[in-house]
Amino acid sequence: MKMVFTFKRLDRSEALEEYARHRIAEISQFLLKEGFGQVYFSKVKNVFRAEIKVNSRERYFKAQSENVDAYSAIDLVVSKLERQFLKTRKLHKNHKKFELSKEGKMRHLNSQFEYVGRFRKAA
Repeated sequence: MKMVFTFKRLDRSEALEEYARHRIAEISQFLLKEGFGQVYFSKVKNVFRAEIKVNSRERYFKAQSENVDAYSAIDLVVSKLERQFLKTRKLHKNHKKFELSKEGKMRHLNSQFEYVGRFRKAA
């Protein structure tokens, strides 16, 4: 996933960028298609704010969090994005009815071809 980092009222930090890139790479496997991401870091007084926007073919995702520690703010925002990715993936993967899937059709055909005897055998 391509990422663009923006720092506002904060010095650019390679370690912060690398940590965010690593954490986002872990959850990007849940996206069905590749996306483009924008990461904003800002600081107001003693509070760090992290905001991530991801634009993919399925949907537009946005999450933000604030915390005293920059790394924990990244962890919080990534966990929010992960929930959004999983929810979207679940909707896209399981959108069909079971009867229309290959397994459902095979189960229906097998039930039609199985022989069911009409007479009981004498004991």
